[in-house]
Amino acid sequence: MVSACYKNIFIIFILIASAGMLNAATYEDGRIKLVLDEAAGRFSLYYMTDVDKKIFEPLFWDRDKKTSFIGVMLNKTEYRMGETMRFRVYLRGTDFRPALVFESPSVQITAEFSFIRTASSGVSNGIRIDMKMENWGEKTIDIGMRLVIDTNLGESSKPDFHTNLRPIESELMIDQTDRDQWWLSRNSKYGLMGSVFVDGTDPPSAIHFANWKRIYSANFKPEYVPTRNFNEMPFSIRDSAVCYYLDSRPLEKWESRKWTVLLAAEDKYGFDVKKAEPVIRERIIEERVVTGGVRGEDRFITPQAKDAVKTPEEKAKEEKIKDEILKEAAKETLKEKTKTDSILLPIGPVRVDIMTLRELIYKVDEYIYFGTAISEEELRGMEMTLIRLESRYGGLLSPYFRPRYER
Repeated sequence: MVSACYKNIFIIFILIASAGMLNAATYEDGRIKLVLDEAAGRFSLYYMTDVDKKIFEPLFWDRDKKTSFIGVMLNKTEYRMGETMRFRVYLRGTDFRPALVFESPSVQITAEFSFIRTASSGVSNGIRIDMKMENWGEKTIDIGMRLVIDTNLGESSKPDFHTNLRPIESELMIDQTDRDQWWLSRNSKYGLMGSVFVDGTDPPSAIHFANWKRIYSANFKPEYVPTRNFNEMPFSIRDSAVCYYLDSRPLEKWESRKWTVLLAAEDKYGFDVKKAEPVIRERIIEERVVTGGVRGEDRFITPQAKDAVKTPEEKAKEEKIKDEILKEAAKETLKEKTKTDSILLPIGPVRVDIMTLRELIYKVDEYIYFGTAISEEELRGMEMTLIRLESRYGGLLSPYFRPRYER
């Protein structure tokens, strides 16, 4: 019965997708690449480790999109953005300031991304995430938020993390009483650096370094155990993560809360521009070349910034890269002239149906993976959902679609 249900869900999903796909959008600036996946409600971050070959490598685990996520604690229940039908997901914003928006009838969660440069970088090498929670409803709500980042660069060496003040060899909780300014997870080639507290913004309540599965399995915030290491059973082995918490508090009607997290490639000077050498600090991005959107992967590429202190050989190399980017832009612009449809799915019934199907697919995946039996009530609910969708799209599927189950 599960396989029949799964087949029917897949057929409808393909049909709705023909009307407009939810695509992952990719944005590039300097040496950083940001991927926003509207369908999954997730983001990924990549760093250009080889400028000549334009090779990007992930700054945190990207093979499973579910391991890093934004969680919202709403009235003592956690909702993981992208995994619940309570919040619909969509993209908005500009090419260089995009945002993931999670919206319910009474609450809106916005994660807005912008490119940043750390202290000694002449081009963008990180992102700023400005997160906002808004109460649209008539009643006061109790709401908090967490950002889970499944780090992996430091897992191949010891310790898993450093801050600017200390190594982190076991579970650690940093709060506003600590003086750490940034944390770092690195392998032999490059590292991921994260802010602790950002001047001028509301600080997170705490930052937790712990075993990934321990954080992932918890109902929002697990108990802090200072002596626990990153290998302790029954959790995952040699698997660490970072979690930013904004503890729950009441939010009145029309009230909002904001907080900020910075993520970037490793920089020994951290995020403080004042610590950089003057000549480096004066570097600026003077040009932007936007290649235009491409269905399936929206690419926004910025070439290397002009820099007066570079050698003639470096400048010649950058000019060559710039010419290649411009040629690529011209090709993509020509392709775009043949396309008239928007890459963004319009807000309306089709988007809602896709979200409904995605939630249904998650459920079926869980039944198949864990081998659990489906109750009669749950099966009836799935059937009613498919019947409703058949009434909207069934005419196009006939005679292939048969949302009926043998009892």
